[in-house]
Amino acid sequence: MRNAIRERLLAAIPELKDVYEPHAAEAKSEKPYVVVLQGQDSDESPWVGFRRIVEVWPYVSRSTFEKVDALAGKIIAALDKQLLTTEAGEVFSCIYLGSSGQDVVDEDWDAITRGMQFAVMALQPVNTTAAISNDPWLSALAEWTQSSIAPEWAVYSGLWPLGYARPAVMWRVTGIDVQSMGRAVYEVKKRFTAHIIGADTNQEHGGVLKLVEELGNAIKVPLDESDRRYMTVSDLRANISADPIAEGQITVTLRRRTARPTEEAPVIQSVNFKSDMR
Repeated sequence: MRNAIRERLLAAIPELKDVYEPHAAEAKSEKPYVVVLQGQDSDESPWVGFRRIVEVWPYVSRSTFEKVDALAGKIIAALDKQLLTTEAGEVFSCIYLGSSGQDVVDEDWDAITRGMQFAVMALQPVNTTAAISNDPWLSALAEWTQSSIAPEWAVYSGLWPLGYARPAVMWRVTGIDVQSMGRAVYEVKKRFTAHIIGADTNQEHGGVLKLVEELGNAIKVPLDESDRRYMTVSDLRANISADPIAEGQITVTLRRRTARPTEEAPVIQSVNFKSDMR
């Protein structure tokens, strides 16, 4: 994983002299360079995989922190929300979390630096409850989304697959409720969350706004058009600032009323009658 980050930084930032692990850099290392520190893994969720915090430290010659700012901006552009692949074929994304502390002046190494934190979201199986991916409502919502959004968007159900494309939408089921509407009818409500990932922030926001607009206009989403079965759209919400990987930016409830199955009474075979009249 660190090697994939190293290769991305060197390819995206030509002025970098090298990208080091903590033990490899030294005072005489030619600047500017970057040091990558790898933290511990933590299980995130069945639809994400696991999360690891990685710190990236850009080192420049001791002069002005504007040079650190400029290099940090290039690092963010190279890594934030980008899809990286390891030599083993594992796919992961980096999410920029912010600075990990104050600016640092290293007098011994004649350098200035600043820590930058990234959350590495690795898409691989984890020991958690499996995500729902074969729900017919979920499949219908994904199919409707694919027909409602621009053709370059990929749409996934339940979880992010290895090697997922960008831009992409991933829908998952987050809640199910059944409410009785009387002796003959009950209503099923399912809550869905959409994770929208674009090539950049503008494309992401555009995808969120487009889906919200389409869901608001749709009123109903087809479950089975041939059988004229539909799901009603309700409680539509969007949060553009939400983490697209861990949280998702759109939530919506789909509901549908269904008639209870009726049981046929057995046919009367005979009637016995005994009078007590004398």
